[in-house]
Amino acid sequence: MCIFYNIEQKLLDRFWNKVLFTTDCWEWTGCKTVNGYGRFNICGKMIRVHRLMYELYKQKIPDGLELDHLCRNRKCVNPEHLEVVTHKENIKRGE
Repeated sequence: MCIFYNIEQKLLDRFWNKVLFTTDCWEWTGCKTVNGYGRFNICGKMIRVHRLMYELYKQKIPDGLELDHLCRNRKCVNPEHLEVVTHKENIKRGE
């Protein structure tokens, strides 16, 4: 059972089957948004997998903030590659 989501082991197993572990990034191989961010269905709700991973293994994302992929790889779900930032900072880093 995870901290912020009520996820059964069967669902977690399905999730991990969609992750390709490379030397550095953990790349999502499942469904993606048109912008390239991974998506996963939990109880009928599509969620972005990088947000799920951060909240599973780090902490809850504070309201009004978002995650920046430090590796610049939108498919990456490695929580060590994610940092909580403001939208303005995320846009600035992406330029």
